[in-house]
This record gives sequence, C-alpha cells and structure tokens, in this order.
Amino acid sequence: MEPQATPPVCSEEGLPQPDPMTGDRIAQISKALGHPARVKIIEQFDQCIPHIAGEIVDESNLAQSTVSEHLRVLREADVLFVRKDGPRSWYCVRRSVLREYAAAIAEISERLSYLNVD
Repeated sequence: MEPQATPPVCSEEGLPQPDPMTGDRIAQISKALGHPARVKIIEQFDQCIPHIAGEIVDESNLAQSTVSEHLRVLREADVLFVRKDGPRSWYCVRRSVLREYAAAIAEISERLSYLNVD
C-alpha cells in the first residue's frame, strides 16, 4: 500500500481574485451545485482539508469518470480549486466564493421578502 501523502495547505493564497458575483455568476454556481452528487462532494470538505480524487471517489460511491466530470463542473464554477503536488491533484473548496454566493442569495431572498407574498 502506498503511504498517504501529506496534503498541501488548503489556502486560497496566490489564487486570482474570483469573478464578481453577477447574476450570470450566481446562475453558474447554482447550476454547479444543482446536482446532488456535487453537493455531496462539496460536503466532503466540511473541514479545510484538501482531498485527492481517489478519496472523493471512495466517499461518493461513484465511478472515477463520473467524479472527474463533477469535479470539472465545480472547478469551472470556481467552487473548487486544485493544488498540484507532483502526480497528485489536491482539491480544495473555494470558501470565499461560497461565502459570496451565499451572501448574494441571502440578498436576493431579503429583497423578495418585501413582496409579502405567501
């Protein structure tokens, strides 16, 4: 059995600034999070610990190719980022993007609450 590699720090330091949280950006992230398997993948990052794809596959009970596609969608939405470590790719959640997304959704909800329609 191969020894467990030490994951890199899951810091956003050195990453480019995320795109502004426009309507298009909110829709892109919503679409990325709109699949139960992708939500389950994100939930694996409940602590700030990077994961390699194999760990994500093991936790999700999905095929490697399926997980790879979900990871691609999450990366394209800037919800995940990758740190390369030799042959390994460590995935980390872009927490700042999720916080901005949550704030944008909360703001929309707050604006809609003034409609007083139930």
